[in-house]
Amino acid sequence: MPQFNLHLVARNTPGCLERILNTSRVRGFEIMNFSAKLDRNERYYQIDLAVNSQRSQQSLIMQLAKQYDIRELTPVKMKRMIRSVAI
Repeated sequence: MPQFNLHLVARNTPGCLERILNTSRVRGFEIMNFSAKLDRNERYYQIDLAVNSQRSQQSLIMQLAKQYDIRELTPVKMKRMIRSVAI
């Protein structure tokens, strides 16, 4: 199943994080990783979200962009991890 990573900046409002998670799950995306940190002024969250789904990344982006708390939404290209094997 394809994994998608997104970076979001969202206002610190009641229910903001819950709306992001709920929208992702309801739209058929499995949450693999979710990390949120407040900025120094505690006004905005810096959020990293990793999801799995057969659905397109664009469908999730369109739904999250509709939320009034979201200020920035950026797809993050995944770096392929190369595993070294001892011989």
